[in-house]
Parts: sequence; C-alpha cells; structure tokens
Amino acid sequence: QMIFSGPHYYLGLIQAALAVFYVLFGVFVAGRSRVFDRVGAWLIGAYLLMYKFNEYGPFRAVPLDLSAVSYFLFGVAAFVPFRPLKAAGSFSAMLSGSVYFFTMILYPETHVENLLDNRWFLLTMAMVNHNVMFFGGMLVCAEYRFERTDYAWVLGWMAFFLTYFQLITVGYGIREGVTTIAEIVDGSLVAEVLGVPLTSAYYAIYYIIVALALALIFVLFKYINSAFMRRKDRDKSRFLSYADMRPAWESMFWC
Repeated sequence: QMIFSGPHYYLGLIQAALAVFYVLFGVFVAGRSRVFDRVGAWLIGAYLLMYKFNEYGPFRAVPLDLSAVSYFLFGVAAFVPFRPLKAAGSFSAMLSGSVYFFTMILYPETHVENLLDNRWFLLTMAMVNHNVMFFGGMLVCAEYRFERTDYAWVLGWMAFFLTYFQLITVGYGIREGVTTIAEIVDGSLVAEVLGVPLTSAYYAIYYIIVALALALIFVLFKYINSAFMRRKDRDKSRFLSYADMRPAWESMFWC
C-alpha cells in the first residue's frame, strides 16, 4: 500500500520532512566546520557500533541486510584514519539511508506490517538508526575530499557485499534477518509491485536497470562530494581574501 492508502501515512510524511531537512542541512551547514563534522561522525559511529554489537552479538544473528552491514562499516570508518574506507562507509551509509527513506515515504504501511512483536519500538529504532546513519554519512562526505582511488573502494565494497550476501543466503542457506534486500536482489519485489511474471526477459531488463541506477547513484555521490569540496574552497578563498585586507597583526588572529 502506498502513502495515504493506510492509517500510518504520517510516518511517510515525517520521513519526507526529515529528507528535506537533510537537503537544507547539506546546502547550508554540512562542511562548514571540520570540528562539527568530525565529532558528529564519531558520535554517530560510536552509537551505531554499540547498538548494533548488542543486537548482532556473538551467536545472536548474522547481519545480512545492506543497512545492517553498513552500520558496522560506517562505525569503523568514522574512527579509522583511512580515507578510502571513509569513502566506502559514507557511500554505503547514504545509500542505505536513501533506500529506507524512499520506501518509508512511499510504502509506510509495508514497514509497519513487516514488524510483528514489539513493532513500534523496532519501527522507531529502525527510523532513528537509518536517519542517524545517513546523517553521519553526509558529515563524512562533507569533510573529506575523495579521490579517484577512493571511489574504487566504493565499487569494491558493493561487489563485496553482493558476494557476501549471495554466499550467506544461497551458499549457507541463512536467511534470518533478510528483509527487502533479498527481494531487490532477486527482482521479486519490483515484479510484485508491477504485477509481472518472473521471466528471462524481465530479469535481463531488471538487472540492466538496476546496474544503471547504481551507476547513477555512484555518480551522484561523487557530485555531492565534489560540491562540498568546491564550497569549502570558495569559503577558504573568501576567508583568506578578507583576512589579507586587514592589518598584519589582526590577520594573525584570523588564521
């Protein structure tokens, strides 16, 4: 059921409002203060690691969903001083958050129906964690200037995740905790929404479209990072120009 077709449409509206907030925050705030971006990423990384280690502790569950593994990847990337890892963590966090935003805005009833016991607590924490993770990914994207070699790690991470997912679910038959990612990978989710059969022609068209969509998202991520860096360069240029016009002794305090 799409938004406005059920009693929980307000969840989609809340998520849409948060998405607008992230756009405004990215345009006007993110990347302006290195201290804010870095400390914010550290706090979010620490929170996600502690929360998810408690959920996926030893012998409890295997993280399979893209969001589940992204929590750990971003949590580690927030602290490890290795830029390629930060690029992969930021991309994975923003991708996972964006997919959640899209589905929550359009299909809020599906999110509610998929949770059985204690569903409101789980639903609330799912919204909180996905939004927090996306926010953290944006802070990292706004802080670091990713190079061409860094983006190779982004592509490598996505290839690793898909291989890992297939190995665990198909090779070992572990499917506990698998949510919509399984239906996205095998194409059944879109086929169900469109009401079409799972034929060879459908799979060929579907995976071509998915590949193009991932390529577009990858290019968009590069563009966002470049936009943050261009704005940083402009701000730095204005700052230095203004400081150079002041007396030498005053300029010392502007450095």
